[in-house]
Amino acid sequence: MRLVLLTGVTGWIASGVLFIVVLLPYLLRPGRLSRALSTLPDSAAPYLRRMRPHYWLGYAVAAVSMVHAWIPMQAGFARRTNATGLWLATVALLLLFFQAALGLLLQDPATKARKTLRNVHYWTMATVICLLALHLWLNA
Repeated sequence: MRLVLLTGVTGWIASGVLFIVVLLPYLLRPGRLSRALSTLPDSAAPYLRRMRPHYWLGYAVAAVSMVHAWIPMQAGFARRTNATGLWLATVALLLLFFQAALGLLLQDPATKARKTLRNVHYWTMATVICLLALHLWLNA
């Protein structure tokens, strides 16, 4: 019973941190949302340096998600849940690791095809959110 609770807690923590990770870039750069919420930092630090919380929390989401997946697999109670939801979550987890790799590339300002990589990063994020919403619907 304790492992079921731990699985649920790690899943909700990963979901909450993912929400923050998705929101951070919009709060850390000049835009409609950051102006409306007055979240634009006063410092003149470059944008990529201001994005450090986004990077580290993104890695944390991948790590906590891996723990969330590992617990039920080790305990053997993943078999009692919806298999489609588990496959969707598995794809989402793999995409989170792909996101981390894209993020590493995007941290370097000299990266070529930066705009294309940002678009791939954005649409991968949108796909992860859709997959996780389906996983929650099927398995929560």
